[in-house]
Amino acid sequence: MEVPFRADPNGTPMAPPKRARPNKSRSIPSPFQWMGEDGLHTIQPGIPPSPEQIEEVTAEYQKQIRNSPMWDTMVEQYGEERAQEMLKEFRYEVREL
Repeated sequence: MEVPFRADPNGTPMAPPKRARPNKSRSIPSPFQWMGEDGLHTIQPGIPPSPEQIEEVTAEYQKQIRNSPMWDTMVEQYGEERAQEMLKEFRYEVREL
């Protein structure tokens, strides 16, 4: 089997093209998570979110709860009004270490 080679316009053999190396960007550590008695906890590096970002994440979290089977169970067991009150307790919080 003949191996093709590259040549310049004058016919002089050229080195094969260099292959791109994988990008060795700094890896961002994934958050450390655990479930405690008071909810899901996460430790991750970075700048703390703004109050607006906290409210945005909380609203999305509550929306996900409302659209989950857990919401149906809460309403069934406690009624709509109590389930709404309980839903307000599903909040995203930031604590300094």
